[in-house]
Amino acid sequence: MQIAFVRPLASRNWYINNVPLNYVHLAAYLREHGHQPHILDMVTGCTREEIDDYLRSKDIGVVGIGCMTCEFPEAVNESRRLRSVHPGITIVFGGAHPSGAPEECLETGVVDYVVAGEGEIALAQLLDALQSGRRPETIPGLWSVENGAIRTNRPAEVPNLEQLPPPAYDMIDLGKYFDLDSPWHFPKSPRAVQFISSRGCPYQCSYCHTIHGKRYRGLSPAKVLDQMEDLIKNHHVEELMMVDDIFNFDLARAKDICRGIVERRLQVHLQFPNGVRGDRFDEELVALMKQAGTHYMAIAIETTSQQYQRLIRKNLKIDKAQQTILWARKYDIEVAGFFMIGFPGETREQINQTMDYAVNAPLDSIFISLVSPFKGTVLRNDMLNGRFGSMDSETFEALDQVFPTASSKTLPLEELKRIQRNAYFRFYAKPKSILHLAKKLTNRRNVKKVVRAVTRRVHNSEIASLN
Repeated sequence: MQIAFVRPLASRNWYINNVPLNYVHLAAYLREHGHQPHILDMVTGCTREEIDDYLRSKDIGVVGIGCMTCEFPEAVNESRRLRSVHPGITIVFGGAHPSGAPEECLETGVVDYVVAGEGEIALAQLLDALQSGRRPETIPGLWSVENGAIRTNRPAEVPNLEQLPPPAYDMIDLGKYFDLDSPWHFPKSPRAVQFISSRGCPYQCSYCHTIHGKRYRGLSPAKVLDQMEDLIKNHHVEELMMVDDIFNFDLARAKDICRGIVERRLQVHLQFPNGVRGDRFDEELVALMKQAGTHYMAIAIETTSQQYQRLIRKNLKIDKAQQTILWARKYDIEVAGFFMIGFPGETREQINQTMDYAVNAPLDSIFISLVSPFKGTVLRNDMLNGRFGSMDSETFEALDQVFPTASSKTLPLEELKRIQRNAYFRFYAKPKSILHLAKKLTNRRNVKKVVRAVTRRVHNSEIASLN
């Protein structure tokens, strides 16, 4: 059966100027199981008129739309438009926001099915059912509306990574993505794509979505290296942006991948912009990452308050993360720190403690976010269940927004923004930071990236993360 994956333009479009990784993974699996997937990406210039003409010419009756929270409003708008232009079309939602809030998606009235969690198996089974005219009532992970009521089954079946086909990068024009301004850290080459080598994270950080579950599953180093080699040699990719939930959970595996890159003489730059676990390193791994081509990694620290490390269930060992930062500097790997402020009940003193660490730690860049308890996260449930104490009416009402912001009981939102801006100024006004940033301003792309980042951090900083 044919299905078209459509990616609408989002208002925060500078976040999604990359390969739609979810689509190339899903398309590979569906193709292997007898279906005919298509990928139509408005980010690369595909217009609504072209999408409509394509759907008609191919007689495609099913459209899949994946979205994060920041993309949800536009995803709903595009779904509504598709329904009006193509009566009878079936709309399927998936991704971070639909997995966390499937009821909200179905309640829009413009979504037929929601696949919550990893979508390969559930989506293939849905297409099998639609193709044969059967009602897809018992597919794990599938949400739908039955007789006016929302219906769901047990959680989605988790695929065996070793049995999955490699991502279908061949189904998209990678050149169009190379021409875009990547939202990630300054790449060494514009020929950069995202790459994922594992799924799942066993840590319990409450602010994260858990599409891939809490069991770590790593693709074998041999298959990881085969996929990397294909991208480098056959698609002329020169940089891989590793976006695993936690690449370094299995240290031995991570080391084997790095060694394999060196042994196969794969000429590639690596960066880890998604945030690695800072307290799960040893010096050997950092050294091997450098040998393999790593030039940048981000460490998600979030807060230096031990109380809030426990409350948000992260339990990061700050001293070990600090050691990892020092190792990264030793091997000339740029390192960024991720921080969050505005946890419910967080005091000014606790926030200032975190900001002082961010400003003074030996980091090359910092990213400070305001806490956002998105739907489907444990953090949101913890707030509703009183883990952080009782909520006032304003905070409670904010949780119903698409982009909620949980301001501290002791500090209003504007005060948090002021602290955030002040910390950025303190960090980036340092001579060392100025010099480091100046070295990056070697081309127009990097200048645009810096201007965009400054604008965003001054004016658009209400959300903690995209998911």
